[in-house]
Amino acid sequence: MALTRRRKALLATPLPATWMSNVIIHNVYVKFYTDVIGLDPVYVGWVYLAFNIWNLVNDPIFGVMLDKMHYRPGKGKFLLVMRRTVPFMLLGLILMAWTDPSWPQGVIFAVFLIELFLFDVASTFYVISATSYFYLAAPSREERIDVDVYKSWIGNVTSAVATVVATQLLVGDAITEHTTIATMLMGVVLVNALLYMIPILLLKDPPELYEHGDAGNQQVTWEQLKVDARSILRMRAFWSWFAFSATGLAPLGMYFTAFLFLMDHVIHSTGTQATITDVGSMVVVLLLLPLYARLIKRIGSRTSIFVGMVPYILGLSALFLASEWWHVLLCYMVLMSGRYIIVTASTPLEASLIDENERDTGTRKTGTFAALRALMSAPLIGIQTSLFMWVIAAFGYDQRAEVQTATAEFGIRFATAGIPILFMLVGAIALAFLPYTKSVEAELSKFSLSQRARTNGASPSLAEEIAPLLEDGLSANPSEESSP
Repeated sequence: MALTRRRKALLATPLPATWMSNVIIHNVYVKFYTDVIGLDPVYVGWVYLAFNIWNLVNDPIFGVMLDKMHYRPGKGKFLLVMRRTVPFMLLGLILMAWTDPSWPQGVIFAVFLIELFLFDVASTFYVISATSYFYLAAPSREERIDVDVYKSWIGNVTSAVATVVATQLLVGDAITEHTTIATMLMGVVLVNALLYMIPILLLKDPPELYEHGDAGNQQVTWEQLKVDARSILRMRAFWSWFAFSATGLAPLGMYFTAFLFLMDHVIHSTGTQATITDVGSMVVVLLLLPLYARLIKRIGSRTSIFVGMVPYILGLSALFLASEWWHVLLCYMVLMSGRYIIVTASTPLEASLIDENERDTGTRKTGTFAALRALMSAPLIGIQTSLFMWVIAAFGYDQRAEVQTATAEFGIRFATAGIPILFMLVGAIALAFLPYTKSVEAELSKFSLSQRARTNGASPSLAEEIAPLLEDGLSANPSEESSP
C-alpha cells in the first residue's frame, strides 16, 4: 500500500521541527548574541568550535546507542527517544534568549556554551532517531523524495516564522531593546513547540518496522563496533558521499546567518526588505519544488545534484555584485533553486547507503552511519559558523560600528558566497566517484521495500497503522491514496 499524500506530510513533520530550532539557534541567535547581547564575534566563533569538538564525542556514541537500543512494546524505539528529548531542546531555546547583556564577555561566552550543549545533546538524539524512523517508514526511493518535498514545504513555512521575526528584529534599527527582542523570540519558540507536538502525538512506532534488519538484539561491544565500522568503511559509496557531505554540503546549513549579515551590513536594507528577499525567493523555489522532484526521479539523484550545482554557484557568484536588496532577491531565487535540488536529491542517496549496507550485512546502522560521518566530517561541516565569524572578524567586522568599512563589507561577501563556492567545487570532485547510478538506486529501493514488509503483505505497514489517526484528525481524501 502506497503512502498517501497526507501520510507523507505527517512523516515530513519531525525533522522540520528541529530545522526550525536550528534556524533559531545557529542563525538567529548568532547575530542576536553579537549585535544585541554584544558578544565579540571571535567569542562566538570559539563557542561553535567547542560545540563542534563536543559533537566529535557525542554524535558517535549516541548514534551507536540508538542502533542497539531495544524496541519496547507499547512504547516504541525511535519515536520514544524523540518524545523524551523535545522538552530539553525547548528549554535550551528559551534560556538562550535571556542572557543579560551587562554580564562580562567571559560569562556570556560560558553561559551560551552551556545552553548550546544542553540543546545539542537532546537534538542529536532527536535528529538521529527521526532520520532512522523516516527511512523505515518511507522505504522506497520515490516515497523518500516525495516526503522530502513535503519536508521542504513544511520546514520553510515554519522556519519562515523565525526568519521573518529575525529580519524584522535584527536587520535595521527598528527594535534594539534586549527584553523586547527576547520576548518576541519566545513567540517563535512557542510555534516551534507546537510543530514538535504534531509528530509526537500523531505518529506511531509499530513493531513491524523493526522485524527485519533491526540491531536491537546486538550488544554494544568493542568487537561489534569494529565489525559495524568495517562494514561501512569498506564501502566506496560511503567515502565518496562522506567527502561530498564534508565539503559541498557543509555550508548549506548556515546560509541564513550569512544572509542576515549581508543584508544588514553590506546591502543596508530595512527589515521589511530583508523579509521580502528571504520569503520571496523561497516562495518561488517551493512552488517549483515538485518539478525538481520529478527531475530527480527521472534522471537520478547523483546527476540531479550536478545539475543543481550550476544555479547554486551562479547565484552565489552574483552576490559579489549585488548592491540593492532586489539584486539579492534575484540571486537567492537562483541559488536557492540549486540548493533545493541538491538537498532533495541528497535524501535518497543518504538512505541508499544504509540500504546497501543492510543488504550486505543483515542489519540497519543508521545511527552508526551518522556516528562515523560526524566523527570524520565534523571539522569541516560543523566549523562553518566559526569559519564565517572568523573570516568577517579577520576582514575588520566591528559589531559596535554603525557602518562597516569597505574591507569588512567585502569580508562579509566573501564569507557569504566565496567560501560556499569553493566548498561546492571540491565536493563536485568527490561526488563524481559515487557509484549510485539511477539503476543502482532502484535496486536498493526494491530491497528496502521488501525488508519493510510492504511488498509481500506479510504484515501491516506504517500507513495502515496511522490511517485511523489521519482519517479522523486530518480528514484525508480517498482520492489522494496514490503517490503524486
